[in-house]
Amino acid sequence: MKKAKVLMLIMVLTLMFSVAATSGSAAEKKIDMKGKTFTILTWVKEDVPSNKTKEGSLRLQRQKEVEKKYNVKIKWNVVPWGKSIEMLTNAGLAGEPVADVMLLDLYFSVPAIKQGLLRPVGDLFDFKDKKWPKGMTTYGNIYGKMYGFKDYINLGAGIYYNKTLFKKAGLADPNKLYQQGKWDWKAFMDIAKKATKDTNGDGQIDQWGLTNDAGILARLLVSSNGGNILEQKNGKYNYTGGDKKSIEALRFLSDLYTKSKVAAPNKDGNFNDYTESQKIFSSGKAAMITGELWEAKERKDMTDDQGFVPFPKGPSATNATYFNAVENFTMYYMPANVKTPKEDAMIWQDLILWDRVDKNRKALFEDQGVAAPQDVQNMIKATELVRPIFVPGIAGAAWYGAAKNEIAMKGTAPETALAKIKQTAQSDIDTTLNKK
Repeated sequence: MKKAKVLMLIMVLTLMFSVAATSGSAAEKKIDMKGKTFTILTWVKEDVPSNKTKEGSLRLQRQKEVEKKYNVKIKWNVVPWGKSIEMLTNAGLAGEPVADVMLLDLYFSVPAIKQGLLRPVGDLFDFKDKKWPKGMTTYGNIYGKMYGFKDYINLGAGIYYNKTLFKKAGLADPNKLYQQGKWDWKAFMDIAKKATKDTNGDGQIDQWGLTNDAGILARLLVSSNGGNILEQKNGKYNYTGGDKKSIEALRFLSDLYTKSKVAAPNKDGNFNDYTESQKIFSSGKAAMITGELWEAKERKDMTDDQGFVPFPKGPSATNATYFNAVENFTMYYMPANVKTPKEDAMIWQDLILWDRVDKNRKALFEDQGVAAPQDVQNMIKATELVRPIFVPGIAGAAWYGAAKNEIAMKGTAPETALAKIKQTAQSDIDTTLNKK
């Protein structure tokens, strides 16, 4: 009897070890992609790892390790901005994936999801893992499913200000106001009024409190006041016609341009206004300008010191924190027709140097050329306050752009300007987002 029990115990233990060994070997089983090319589609050439920087060298080394681990060839396909969505659409019709992973703006990704060109990735990534950026499950969630993913958030917008001009004019420091929680529209307007002046006595204003593309400024004002001209309800997008908070924001926009006249006038109502605003600010003829986090470095002709703070709070914003509204928010996505989604997700994750994300983000902003460490910290903070917003079409659609220009350039009442575009706006929204 005892021998039988001992024999049975030995058999059970042998079976347990056998199962454990089998399970272990299965878990450690290598994924062999058989030399497949893993393509990452982007327009940001800086995304491609190279030996030009220390970080680039580390990323390149990791890429080689991943290629060896999975028997795969990593290819970065860099194309002009806006080309990716065209390639995705054509590849979808052809039945072949344009890439394994691709970078897209919200402009393009939301309609592409509606058309079935991108696949959900909630089953491929563990978004509960703390390695992901804070808010990832909010940013990447579109139509109730996770589609977008990103290793870190480097996007955002706020106010750049000319520190040299501020010091010379004795203006209140926006950074101090921000640290004190007093950086709001009232403080913003007060500074703009004091900075706007005729500096040479010829009777003409030649220094402005603000220079900006009115469309960009409108988007930031609406968001900072808690407004939105587009809402999603019961799976359908609707034009709100301008809620009260949005109307209040657009009235303030009109005040800046047509009443208080502290903003350098927009002349063309198109991208030329953006280009001109950059020239005015870089030449020291305006105290402030809105801008995304990458724009400071682009002002190569600017000799004055520039600082950065998040966008000021509106009077009707219910949230106590500052908003960082980004319309062209970018994330990575996976085409719906990829052949090996699970393996592709594993490869992408393995390419990321997760333990260096925070350090790299800080280095990115230090390279922008802002004046002080606090400006860098403000940029980092802005990425934590990010609020992606979506309006159909590039730069907020032609219909919204027309309304914003009427308000800023002609002084048209916001209610009137928004009412004019109601039918066109909803029709465009239905075609782009609600059409099945």
